Amino acid sequence: MSKRILIVSQVIPQWYVNVLTDSLPEGAHIDIITGSEVEGNVIPSPKHDPNSFVSRLKCWWQHLRFMKKWIKNNKDKHYDLIFAVSNPPVNSYVGLKLKKVFKAPFLYMNWDIYPQCIDYMIKNPLVHIGCKFWHRWNSKNYKKIDKMLTIGNVVAESINNDIKNKIDIDVIPIAVDTNRLKPIDKAENPFCEKHGLKDKFVVLYSGKMGYGHNIELILAAAERLKKNKDILFMFIGEGQKYELVKKAIKNQKESNINLLPFQPEDILPFSMASGDVGIVAEEKEMAHLFMPSKTYSMTACAMPVIGLCSENDDLQRLIENNELGFAVKDENVDTLCEAIEKLYNEKETLNRYKERARKCTEEKFAFSVVEENYKALFEKYL
Repeated sequence: MSKRILIVSQVIPQWYVNVLTDSLPEGAHIDIITGSEVEGNVIPSPKHDPNSFVSRLKCWWQHLRFMKKWIKNNKDKHYDLIFAVSNPPVNSYVGLKLKKVFKAPFLYMNWDIYPQCIDYMIKNPLVHIGCKFWHRWNSKNYKKIDKMLTIGNVVAESINNDIKNKIDIDVIPIAVDTNRLKPIDKAENPFCEKHGLKDKFVVLYSGKMGYGHNIELILAAAERLKKNKDILFMFIGEGQKYELVKKAIKNQKESNINLLPFQPEDILPFSMASGDVGIVAEEKEMAHLFMPSKTYSMTACAMPVIGLCSENDDLQRLIENNELGFAVKDENVDTLCEAIEKLYNEKETLNRYKERARKCTEEKFAFSVVEENYKALFEKYL
C-alpha cells in the first residue's frame, strides 16, 4: 500500500514542491493544501496577500478557518505523514490538529520565525504582550511536534532562545536549481544587452524591498560611488521600499541606479546572472531570524555576495565560513563601498570569490544535495 502524505502551506514555490515530492517514496500519494498555483494533487486554500501586515493577518485567519473546516469534513481520510510549512505560522497549530485527527507524525518547517518577527517590527506594548502569550503557546506545543526543521543554525538557536524547554531542531538549507541558475557571460546574456549592462560592473539587488531589508544603506553607497561611471546598481523586485529607490533615481542628475519590477520566471536566470556582485540586505536587529533565499540564487550564478548583516546570523556565517564575499556588520556606508571597490579593482579577488560561490552552491545547496537530507528525514518517519 502506497504511503499518503499531506503537505500544508498557504504559500509554496514550485521548486520546494519538487524537492519534497522527489524526496518522498516512489508511488506515494501526496496531497498539497495551498493557495499557490503549483503542480500536483492540489487542494486549493485561500491565497496569501503579503502587501501589508494587516493583509497578512487576514490571510492567516482565512487559512485557519479553511483548515478547521477541511479537517472537520475529511476525518475519514488516512495519512501517514503531515508536513507543514510556517507560511502562515498558524500551521504549527494546524499541524498538531492534523496529527491528532490522522494519528500521523507531524514535521514542521519553521521557515518564518514568529512571533519574533512581529515583536521586532512592531514596537508596541500591546503587541509585545500578545507576543509573550504566543511564546508561551510555542513553549507548550513545539515539543509535541515530531520534528521541527528550519533553514539555518542561527535561526534554530533563535527558535530555542524564546521557548522554555529547548527542542531538537534539524537544519535543512534552502535548495537552488544549479542547472537553471548558473553563470552566463554578459556578451551572451540577452538581459544585459537589453538593459545596457554589458560594459558595466553590476552591483545587483534582486528580491523583496521590504521593511526587513536595509535598502537605505545600498542607496547611500550608490550615491557615494556615482563618480565611477563603470559601477551600476541594479535593483530588481518589489516591496515597501521600492519607492525609496525610485526617489533616489529621480534625485540624481545622472543616475547610476537601474530599477525594475520582479522579472518573469523565464527571464530570472538571465537577470540573476547579470550581476558582478550581489548584495543581500537584512535589518541588523532582525538578521538572526532569517536566511534570505536569494543568496543561493546569486551564488549559483557564481556571484560574490556582500551581506548587510549582523555579527552572528546565518548569512554572516555562510559568507565568512565559506569565503564567498564580505559581511558588512557595522551598517557603515564606508565599509560597504570598500567591499564593492575591492571587488571592482581586484579582478583576481573577484574571480576567486566567483569560483568559490559556484562550487559551494553545487556541493551544499543544489537540489540533489538537499533532497538527500529530506529523503533521510522522510525515511525515518515513514
